[in-house]
Amino acid sequence: MKKKVALPLLAIVLIGVIASHISFKPADHSYLMVVDGIEIDVLGKIQNQWLANTQNCEGVSQPQAGQANFLAIQNAIQSYSPPQSQSAQIASIWALGEWTLAEVEFEALLPAVVTLQINNNEQKILPRGIWSGLTKPWMAAPLIRTYLKTQVPEIPSRLLNCFSSRSKSFN
Repeated sequence: MKKKVALPLLAIVLIGVIASHISFKPADHSYLMVVDGIEIDVLGKIQNQWLANTQNCEGVSQPQAGQANFLAIQNAIQSYSPPQSQSAQIASIWALGEWTLAEVEFEALLPAVVTLQINNNEQKILPRGIWSGLTKPWMAAPLIRTYLKTQVPEIPSRLLNCFSSRSKSFN
């Protein structure tokens, strides 16, 4: 076979094989890549990678269990909607100034990311700033960041960009 024919034919065959295994489908707020029936959030992966390389988390702290701030956040979450909220287990916390994001798991409730703000020296949950539910097939962090920024536009972008899901339920 002549090279003038073989190379274009090879390109057509390769494109055909790839197209038979890979497709894109619109879903909810974005697109998913489908590879042999498995949905992949490529845009979410790209966003996570971009933030991992460019984010500035200066000033964002992560209170640890036993610290006063951690305990105040845990108490606010556990007392928000008893009795189910009393089983709250904090997977991670990010805090910047008066703002806090807490990733939480429960025994009987779906996992959540809770936005809190200090008001009169007390941690207060912002009801419009609660993400609750599972995220599959989406990448958890980009989906939750987008939702929280829509619900609580005044939340600092630096805090949102430093959020990365650590809960077993989201990964």
